[in-house]
Amino acid sequence: MSDEPRLRLAEGQRLLDAGDPDAAIRILASLTGHPDRDVSGEALQLIGVARYRLDDEPGALVAWQQAAALGGSTAWLGWKSVAEQLVRDGDLEGAVAAYREADRRAPAGERGAIANRIAWLLKETGHDFAARRQFNRARGAYGTFPAYVTWSLIAINVVVFVIDATLGGSLGNIFGSGGGPLLEAGAVYQPLVAQGEWWRMITSAFLHLGWLHIGFNMYALYLFGPIMEDLYGHFEYLVIYLLCALGGSVLTVLAAPTQAAAGASGAIFGLFGLGFVVWRRRHLVLNPMARAILSQVGTLLVLNLVITFSFRGISWTGHVGGLIVGLAIGFLVAPVGGTTLAGMFRTPSGESVERPFPLMARVVVYAVIFAVLAVGTSWAMSQPPGRGLF
Repeated sequence: MSDEPRLRLAEGQRLLDAGDPDAAIRILASLTGHPDRDVSGEALQLIGVARYRLDDEPGALVAWQQAAALGGSTAWLGWKSVAEQLVRDGDLEGAVAAYREADRRAPAGERGAIANRIAWLLKETGHDFAARRQFNRARGAYGTFPAYVTWSLIAINVVVFVIDATLGGSLGNIFGSGGGPLLEAGAVYQPLVAQGEWWRMITSAFLHLGWLHIGFNMYALYLFGPIMEDLYGHFEYLVIYLLCALGGSVLTVLAAPTQAAAGASGAIFGLFGLGFVVWRRRHLVLNPMARAILSQVGTLLVLNLVITFSFRGISWTGHVGGLIVGLAIGFLVAPVGGTTLAGMFRTPSGESVERPFPLMARVVVYAVIFAVLAVGTSWAMSQPPGRGLF
């Protein structure tokens, strides 16, 4: 095949991009009968986009139906566009059927998003059981996500605890009453932070007092960590975890300067807060296990806060400080993973209805939160030992 048909397709796309759909239709019309089904199908697909931009939705639907009927490698796009138009027309049952046709022909990388759209439409039309099956198919099993960062964090915490307890002679202590030399050197304590031992602000999040202490924290991390890591990605999740841990330490040195604290609770409360906002505000499509866990996060958060303020010896500042950071990140930064209802649908030109949160904006948010926490740490280091905000 010569390059000429492809050049005309490219010219038609260029005219569409330039805002001249009439000229695009004139260029593309001669290609609709081309013997190569991929060429004719792509031409009809673009004609459908052009007609849609001219507010000729019935004409656009006909063009997309013709593109779908041709078969070939682009037929799935035709079926997807037909489904999207049927949704706009209110024919949800027809849209489900068209999305299923698209799903049969789509590349593997596109099928998850199409399955999500089918699931939402099935839910809207009252087919709850079929919708659940589609959600499961779209998102996959919970255990299939490789939560490398969460597993590494759990491993680091457990190894550090075992080493510290062994060195301190308290390996058999279930409840914990002091810890070993690593805890002494790394727990957050404002008088020592004021002497320049700033690393305690982070190392304290990897130290624990006893098996019960680390057991509860690591179990909570095991439950919530993979969900948040899946939604935010490995690197961003690690940044969030460390910022929440730092938030707990900062509030401790500011509001409880005479209290020493350690544990991953601040980071985990931050994940609770993050999960609560994601569940209540972002309306993500989640697999059944993730949905079941996040649907209980509000209750778990309240219960853990009650426990925090009911028993002496628990660092409420560490818990609340991490929670505040997690809530702030949840409100300001949308997950990069997961699918929302708006994100399932696209314009006729193939663009997502939902605009992604730009990478630079995400970096700025994290940088600002870190700067605020760094200022708090710096202020604590500049104060006399034992002096905080209150």
